[in-house]
Amino acid sequence: MTLSKQLMLLISAMFLAIFAINFYTSLNNIRGYLQDESEIHAQDTATSLGLSLSPYILDEDDTILSTMVNTIFDRGYYLEILLENIDGKELVRRTNPKSFEEVPEWFTDLFPMQTATAESEIDAGWVVGGTIFVTIHPGLGYLKLWQQAKDSLMFAAICLVIFIALLVLILGLVLRPLGVINKLALSIADGHFGKIDKLPWTTDIRNVANSMNLMSGKIEKVITNLNNRLEETGKRLRVDELTGLETKATFETEMKDRFMSRQEGYLFILRIDELGKLASRLSSDKVDTFIKSFVTETREALKDQGVAGDFMYRIVGAEFILITDCKSQESAEALCKAVLKRLEALGSEYGKENVAHIGGVPLDPQGTTASLVSAATEAYEKARLIGHNSFAITQYSANTRSMDEWKQLVGQIVDKRLVKVDYGVKAYSLADGKEDILVLEEAMSQVFDEKGEALPIGTFISVAETLGRILEFDLNIVTRVLEYIRREKVEHDVAVNLSFTALASNEFRGDLFKLLEDNKDIVSHLVFSITAYGATRDMKSFESFINFAHRNGAKVILKRFESRFIPMDSLKQFRLDYIRLARIYTENIGNDAEKRRLVEAMKELGELLNVNILAESVESDNDYQAVREIGLTAASR
Repeated sequence: MTLSKQLMLLISAMFLAIFAINFYTSLNNIRGYLQDESEIHAQDTATSLGLSLSPYILDEDDTILSTMVNTIFDRGYYLEILLENIDGKELVRRTNPKSFEEVPEWFTDLFPMQTATAESEIDAGWVVGGTIFVTIHPGLGYLKLWQQAKDSLMFAAICLVIFIALLVLILGLVLRPLGVINKLALSIADGHFGKIDKLPWTTDIRNVANSMNLMSGKIEKVITNLNNRLEETGKRLRVDELTGLETKATFETEMKDRFMSRQEGYLFILRIDELGKLASRLSSDKVDTFIKSFVTETREALKDQGVAGDFMYRIVGAEFILITDCKSQESAEALCKAVLKRLEALGSEYGKENVAHIGGVPLDPQGTTASLVSAATEAYEKARLIGHNSFAITQYSANTRSMDEWKQLVGQIVDKRLVKVDYGVKAYSLADGKEDILVLEEAMSQVFDEKGEALPIGTFISVAETLGRILEFDLNIVTRVLEYIRREKVEHDVAVNLSFTALASNEFRGDLFKLLEDNKDIVSHLVFSITAYGATRDMKSFESFINFAHRNGAKVILKRFESRFIPMDSLKQFRLDYIRLARIYTENIGNDAEKRRLVEAMKELGELLNVNILAESVESDNDYQAVREIGLTAASR
């Protein structure tokens, strides 16, 4: 019940209680007054009538006795007038029935009135000639009392209606700021830190509003500071401090995206030859300057060749990987020549004749990162055999299929549901005493070709999206997961991966809605899993799907989270249930104080945003103990 309703009920109850007491007391006082008045009236009538009958009382047969009594009786509202002689003999009696239909019986029972009777002796000279008895009829008093009660009730009802209307208006004005405060509190819970600009005039509520503004500002400042720390620390983790290049973890993420989007281009491995010998004869500062110049000259060569979309990564020490959007082998060879020409000039400045070798391979959407890097490494070794500052480009690629073959294979897998769902990835609670409690497990899809060999799931998803079969595939997986939850009577949450095409599809949501409606009793254990990179492709669709999932009782996890994709403070608008950190954040965290501080900051921010933070594939016991000490919700191994 709202505060305004409680106040109205309380004040109305007090009003009614006070009115009832006053009403009853007032009617009792009026009843007493009317009863006293009837007694006085009866006595006056008896006295005056006795005086009028005094000359005739001795002649009991005189008709004037009855005439005078009838005249008085008919002019007043009397219950009875009785005339007796000195011996008590009845001479005249007039009686009026006691019934009065205008007044309800319950009212007369609630307010009983005593019948007022008065008597007067009639003198006949020196002797008493008789006695006159006058009884006032109570009906007149009851009628006046009943009319007074009705008028009072009517007036009170009108006053009550006016009073309640004014009360509603006043309470609305006084309590309206509470609604604004409530909205601010809810927006803070959702991660939006606004303020109340127009403060209420009621002192107590104004103080609450000021406190809410203060709290909102402080929480926003804390989140902003935490996010800045995350940005700075995250950047140091994924960016090479010397060259400013992204590291191996970022390279792997970029390759996954290229496989999913079936982008073309070339992958090159560049290695500085005999960097150790250079370091033995030069100071560390000069070696660092040489490495930075190496990166700068490579990038300048890319600009000279007009190559768009270059991504360069420092993998380790003297090894670099370059991904370009070269459309042909001729352009790739021209790029390698331009890079090596600039590097030869750089080497002459440092007295180094053999600066680097380059090995390249075309990107194959049907391949894997490991196979492409291996092929590029083989090309690099061929380049070393060629001579100083040489390059080689190999045509090695995965065992490819034609689009017609893929179309047939994808069709068979989707139509016949030739997919295996594995639940091997499990995240257990890290809380003390709850280490063995399973929090979340992930449903991993596995597809196979006609020979029973596993297909790269990323490649399969990419082809299925191209062929327009991904919606059926994803819906089938969701159906299987729900069947698993029901069959196994699962009590924990189960995550199922969705392609971004399905996530943004209204057609898919329509089919998914029906499926979730049919499984309302278990849908609370279903978690839709979306990669951080995939979410960045269309943030509005991502937010819309989260709202859709929550409306239907399901949950959402953002996995492989890296702050370079989505800043932590931007997550407040999504109301996520889980965030699973990318392995880069927890790998070797037990020995890396920088990573530990970063994950601690993420955990604090997750608590402020009411999001569970999970760790992914923690391998070593030392790292697992570190994430336990930090206090993350759960971790998989």
